Amino acid sequence: MHVLKDKAMKALLTTSAALAICLTTAPAFANRVFVSNEKGNDITVIDSNTMEVIGTFPGGNRPRGITISPDGKELYVCASDDDLVRVYDPETMQETHTLPSGPDPELFVLHPSGNPLYIANEDDNLVTVVDVKTHQVLAEIPVGVEPEGMGVSPDGKVVINTSETTNMAHFIDTETFEITANVLVDSRPRFAQYNPAGTKLYVSAEIGGTV
Repeated sequence: MHVLKDKAMKALLTTSAALAICLTTAPAFANRVFVSNEKGNDITVIDSNTMEVIGTFPGGNRPRGITISPDGKELYVCASDDDLVRVYDPETMQETHTLPSGPDPELFVLHPSGNPLYIANEDDNLVTVVDVKTHQVLAEIPVGVEPEGMGVSPDGKVVINTSETTNMAHFIDTETFEITANVLVDSRPRFAQYNPAGTKLYVSAEIGGTV
């Protein structure tokens, strides 16, 4: 998830919790928002200035998580029913290659440096770590039942996974790939996000109705 540049897009984010939304940081795409459509099996591109749809392209089967590289050159999409991550050129909207993800990738988060990618695999109760340059799996980290949300600290030292059935936030060291803490949260945590300073972590609980 990247910083949204206007109030309208913040409102859209608030009301569209079922959709994964990201905004590119590259100047050429500063006003483009990419939205994954889980049931439509495609990606919608929106102009954040006009709020108009400017394009749509295939996103694989059941696209869920979506994010973009820091340089704005690669768009990553979790194709959950394809058991892989599809990678696109955000300018041409053409698929360039795929990355391994483990079964049923749900959501993911990219390290602030742009590599690696941390993916929640709901069916196997794992977080899969993938090098986006070599396309190799670096680690598979056992977590709680039904992992969903993924977050990363601004300094890139800690990755967070939320497990929907275990109702926990798992803190993972990005160097050792070891879990350093498990924090109990409310029922069915879905999303995890640090504040810019890295001093607070926010976790949404779908059934608990809390953050």
